[in-house]
Amino acid sequence: MNAAIPRRDAGVVLAAEAPAASTAGKAAAEIDVAAAAVDLYARMTARDLAGVLRYVTAAGFTEVSPSAPSVHVLKPAAFEALFNSEAMIGLRAEELNVQRFGSTAVVTGVRVGSVGPKDKPSTELRAPFTMIWTSDNGSWQLRHIHLSS
Repeated sequence: MNAAIPRRDAGVVLAAEAPAASTAGKAAAEIDVAAAAVDLYARMTARDLAGVLRYVTAAGFTEVSPSAPSVHVLKPAAFEALFNSEAMIGLRAEELNVQRFGSTAVVTGVRVGSVGPKDKPSTELRAPFTMIWTSDNGSWQLRHIHLSS
C-alpha cells in the first residue's frame, strides 16, 4: 500500500484510511511507521530526548545529507548534544509515502524546517527524504535516512 500523506495531519489521515485497506494488520503497520516518521521530527522540535530515543537504537542510524561530505552515524549522544545546545530546531515531515517489505519499511517524504543557530532567523527548507525503518516486536526503529537538497 502506498499512501500519500497531506501536509500536517499525516497520522490522522492515515488512521482514517486504515479501514479501507485490504489487510488491517498491514495498514496498521503502515500507519504506525508513518506516524513514527512524523513523531520523530515533532519530538526533535520539542527537544524530547526520550521521545526521539524510542526510534533510535544505541548503535544509531546512518545519514546521508547534502551538507555532509560522507555517510555518518547519528547515535543517541548526538541528539543529547543537539538538545542541550542553543540551536533552533523546527522540523516536520510532510507528503509521506510508505512501502512495506515484511518487517522493513521505506518511508519517503519531505522534511520541512531547519536546525540552525539561535541568533539567525530560521529558514523553512524543504528536503526530500528516504527513511529505512525496521520493526522489532512492534516498535519501529530508524536505520537510515537520506536527505536530498
